[in-house]
Amino acid sequence: MPGFGCVSFSRRISVFVFCNGESRIVRCARSGPYSSFSRQLSYRLVHQGYGHIALVSHFLILAALGLYFDERDSARNWSILVCCALLIQAYFVPMVVAIWIASMVRRRLALRDFARQVAIVVGSLGIVAVVSGFASLGGKLFVGDSSVTPENFPYRFRWQPMALIDSATDFSTGWSHVMANQLELFGDVEGFTYLGSGLLLVVLPVVIVALVRKRSGAVSTRDVVIGLGIVGACAVAVPSKAFSTAVAVMLFVAVIAIATQSIRERRHRALLIASLLLGVYSMTMRPGIGRRTFFEYDLVPVLEQFTQTFRTHARSSWVLYYVIVLALIVLVSTRLPRRLAVGVLVLAVVVSVVDSNPAMSQVRHRFTSQPVWVNQLDDPLWAEVVRGRDSIITYPPLNNDLEGRWIQIEDFVQRRGMATNAGYFSRWSVDTYVRVNQRLHDELRAGNLDAKSLYVIFDPDMWAFLTADPTKFSFIGDIDGYLVVAP
Repeated sequence: MPGFGCVSFSRRISVFVFCNGESRIVRCARSGPYSSFSRQLSYRLVHQGYGHIALVSHFLILAALGLYFDERDSARNWSILVCCALLIQAYFVPMVVAIWIASMVRRRLALRDFARQVAIVVGSLGIVAVVSGFASLGGKLFVGDSSVTPENFPYRFRWQPMALIDSATDFSTGWSHVMANQLELFGDVEGFTYLGSGLLLVVLPVVIVALVRKRSGAVSTRDVVIGLGIVGACAVAVPSKAFSTAVAVMLFVAVIAIATQSIRERRHRALLIASLLLGVYSMTMRPGIGRRTFFEYDLVPVLEQFTQTFRTHARSSWVLYYVIVLALIVLVSTRLPRRLAVGVLVLAVVVSVVDSNPAMSQVRHRFTSQPVWVNQLDDPLWAEVVRGRDSIITYPPLNNDLEGRWIQIEDFVQRRGMATNAGYFSRWSVDTYVRVNQRLHDELRAGNLDAKSLYVIFDPDMWAFLTADPTKFSFIGDIDGYLVVAP
């Protein structure tokens, strides 16, 4: 299955990320696959909507981080990765490009080398865009055809920091028995970035211990046991909401401490800035925490239409998500003795898998159960009315209608090698739709129907008009609840 292929690939890529980091991390490379136990990645597999399973391709982000840590400067590898991101899911392109730019800044490339790498990557991306058909959209790929306002649905899909400890959304539950479900605003579900119980309940407390013990000596097994013991006792004795809030405070303290140290030591500052900028963008123009919105600001006119392209802004938080995951794991791997670090990370994997088992069971069920969907267009009369015809035309044209009738029709025509105007179309022009719909309306009213097409009517007024004189058609009637007209 494509989804499980992405998970498997992510596990291998995560080892690559660790093996190309600091030399000390190589000793703990076996902990690399833990990053692929990402709750975010698995969440896409059980999202109770369309799911957008292509979005489980988080190995693209992990691969970009791997190239970032790779000391070899390879414009070819970056160009391949960026082009793959465009072909797999365009949402990953800005994330991969942000990490690529951070990589060039980190290496302090000379102007000539910088220009050469940009030319190779951008040129390759342009060629792939043309060959794959992206370029055929022209400026509409970025600006669309309709006006954009803050009230449009894209700007509801925001990310907010409490999502890092939020174990459930309206679309998916069962990610933790311990961490509480934080209430979010409508649309915040796309900002799901739960770090997982392993990181929050095992790795994070050890990180806090390591930060506290930084100046007073090495972290011992006794320190780790005491730290984990306190967290375990609080998880049992303290109410879930209060405990989750305390974990959130620990997480923000740890992240700020690690970021401050990185800035002070001038290490990976570009990557930190890039991930933070993507995090800010993912909040849209309504930053806040939980259900609170701190303030709103006007959209920049120049970027107002451009932001429609990557309109589910919350997904841009994924780079920050993985940077936090890697930072916590790296700190444990570098501050603890080897065996102790491996033990902590193995325990984190076990805790994460056990605590998230209900949600992961949904993944197994979704991809192992036999499909039960059956097309409702099964009346033998369909075979008669479509004989000799090459298309089914719906009026008005169906585009991702809530009843899912376009799916029935699309499946029907695909099995018979026919065409249809029903489907699920993105970034379509409202003006063009109105114009096409009006032309179809006029043709139906004038009786200018295509003899090679079968018409399915979803407009009551048009159906009443056509049934007023049924002698004009070879067939007109109801088939499986669909109002059909055959010229």
